[in-house]
Formats: sequence, structure tokens, C-alpha cells
Amino acid sequence: MSSEMNVYAVGSKHFDFPNYSNGIEYAENHGDFVFRKSTSKNMDKLWTHFYKNESYPEYYMGTSKRTAICKCPTTGEEEWHNGERCIKVENPVKGSIITVELNIKDKTYTREFIFMGWVKFPVHEWMMSKGTVLMLEQKFVDGLLPEDKRYLKINR
Repeated sequence: MSSEMNVYAVGSKHFDFPNYSNGIEYAENHGDFVFRKSTSKNMDKLWTHFYKNESYPEYYMGTSKRTAICKCPTTGEEEWHNGERCIKVENPVKGSIITVELNIKDKTYTREFIFMGWVKFPVHEWMMSKGTVLMLEQKFVDGLLPEDKRYLKINR
């Protein structure tokens, strides 16, 4: 049996759940979203991410016009940041130190990163319940079922 999940907007016509072969129905409500079993592998990955971080999407912010690939100078981990809202440098050069301004739950934090380049494909963004931003590349979003896209409030 699959442990994959779908996300549905509360109050949508799809809020009534069908019966599954084992007769057990599972759904979990998080704000404006309800999660249930799915056949989409990408939605399963999202559900796992939401559950692990205990942070769920509050609203869809659209696609980023410019997404910077940044590397943490301490850990070496790669992170993406929206260039329009976060980066305080007009035209950074690869390898330069840039300051990123993060707004989390009405508090502003700044961190320095090493600029690695720009993402060359569309990136979708959601504001999460803990105040962070979830960023997903277009290829990942294309792997979602149409119902999953609709319930994640992607308007295309």
C-alpha cells in the first residue's frame, strides 16, 4: 500500500474522501490544507518534507523571476534565495560574498552566503507555516498531478 499523500484546500469539492481498499481513511488538516493519500510520487516527497519539518504551506507566492544559488560559507550547503526579495547586491559575481535578508514571522535576519550563480529555470515559491519559503523547480512541479497543483493553489 502506498503512503503517498495529496493536499487539498479545505472546503473544496474534493474534500470528501473516497474509500480505499483497506477501508481505513487517513487525512490530516493543517490550516487551509488537508493531506490525504495520493498516487503522485512528487506529492509524497512534499508530504514527507512538510511532516519532517512540521511546516505546511500557507499560500502560493508564484514563480521567482531570479533565484540565486548560494552556498553557506560555514556548512557548504547549497540554498536558493529569491533575488528580488532577498539579495542586497545588484549583479553579484560568482564566488563573491552576498548578504541575504530573510524575513521569518515578522522578524528580519541577515546572513552572508557565497554567490554561486542563478537558477536557469522557473522556481515556484510557497510561504510555509513556520515563516520559511519552500522553493520547487519547474521540473518537480511538472511531476505533480493536476489535482495536486490545483490544491497547492498554483494558478496557471
